[in-house]
Amino acid sequence: MIKRKRKHTLMMAGLIASSILVISACSVVEQANQSLNYVSGATDYIEQVSNAGAELQELASGAVSNPEITTQVQEKIDQIQAEASEFSQLTAPVIGETIHANLVSYNNQLTKVVGQFENTLAEQGFTAENWEKTGIPELITNINGLKDPLSGLGNQSN
Repeated sequence: MIKRKRKHTLMMAGLIASSILVISACSVVEQANQSLNYVSGATDYIEQVSNAGAELQELASGAVSNPEITTQVQEKIDQIQAEASEFSQLTAPVIGETIHANLVSYNNQLTKVVGQFENTLAEQGFTAENWEKTGIPELITNINGLKDPLSGLGNQSN
């Protein structure tokens, strides 16, 4: 009777241990998926802001001599603001908190600067001096600089 009880206890312990391993494995897979989703979303954000920033830089040089281009500049500003807003909804995995904190900081700075530039455009129109004062190209460069560490994060979660 004792052997039977012991065997039953060992079987239950084995079953519980197996269940814990399965739950742990699911948790690891879920964390990896969250990391990959974050890396994908953050990489998309960086690429979209980078492209919009490059287009904005190109438009800025033309806007000095052609006030009609200011409308296109405004559209790019709106696009950057939309991308920044969408990015702010991402949740970083634990492994990516430092990179995310840097991206959030640059994102907040970019949102603020773009908003100020938008006000300047409305009040004064486009001037080369106002564009140079924005710091937008530098912020976009800083955001781009996080692409490599971000892709490394994606490789770590595999």
